[in-house]
Amino acid sequence: MRILYSRPLTAPPRTYLSSETRQIEDEASLSMMFARRFPFLGRRSDLCAGLWLALRLWRSRRSFDAVVTGRYGEVFAVLQNVLPFGRRPHLLLDVEWLAGHTDPWRARLNRWLHRRIIQSATKTQVFCRVEAQNYARHFGVEESRFAWIPYCTDAAPVLTERPAGDYLFTSGSHQRDYITLFEAVRDLPIELRVAAPPATFAGMNIPANVHIAGNLPASEYWRMLAEARFIVLSLRPDVMRRPGVITYVGALRMGKCVVVNDPGGASSYIDHEETGFLVDPASSGQLREQICALLQHPEIVERVAANAARMARERFTAARYFHDVERILETSLGKASRVAGP
Repeated sequence: MRILYSRPLTAPPRTYLSSETRQIEDEASLSMMFARRFPFLGRRSDLCAGLWLALRLWRSRRSFDAVVTGRYGEVFAVLQNVLPFGRRPHLLLDVEWLAGHTDPWRARLNRWLHRRIIQSATKTQVFCRVEAQNYARHFGVEESRFAWIPYCTDAAPVLTERPAGDYLFTSGSHQRDYITLFEAVRDLPIELRVAAPPATFAGMNIPANVHIAGNLPASEYWRMLAEARFIVLSLRPDVMRRPGVITYVGALRMGKCVVVNDPGGASSYIDHEETGFLVDPASSGQLREQICALLQHPEIVERVAANAARMARERFTAARYFHDVERILETSLGKASRVAGP
């Protein structure tokens, strides 16, 4: 199978696709190049990068059986929808769609455009199963247009065999619910360290046992995560694209026990009480109860952390990721050949 590939932002650097795969672009590099060369474009630089990539893919597509891209391939999907001749199966990965438009006309245009993208792509990746339901409902398309391909990482920035520290750890500023988390840990006999920009907490009543570490270099971030007693993530429940996936999958891969208050999204990665803990969203009482139970039973933390490491090594690897990609492409090509006939 000949694959034309544009590496998504979240895809592993090593590619396990067919030997006939040609990588035409790295979308992280493409994004940085446009932002650096054309700073006057501002937010429009991503759209221009997508247009540039779409033209390159369009010119090259006929020599390949299928096209795989990240979110910068959305313009290519629209192009194939408008000009369907010479169309190739297109697997669209790493999308990040938010229902953020308050203006009704912009919201209608956004839904219309995304329906075009979804209907053009053979499949669109979701990181959590519930996202397929969310997108299908919001954009008015079939849920079968989406495929769950778990986020993966083979990165091992620090050794996982580290002593459990005397603090809890959390991180991130995107779609976090720190008000719930701070109430859950207030006055507990353990420190919570938070790796996030200080501006995230403007106007919040930060407990005395919470330390805001700010933005950290990658090596320091992973060291602090690895040495924590366990990880706690408090996430917003009212969003289409589930937050925190990269953080908790990275923690699972490093053999850490994780508590997440997003059962809708995190249940795609965590088996409750076996490889982590899931609590209801926006409930500081339930989150506090779970944290206290784990502080009182370190043997449970150790057991669940070991289970998490073992499970993540099997399920959330680059090899498994690209196996899922090829399986979807092979199924799509098989269906296309049956429709076309002999």
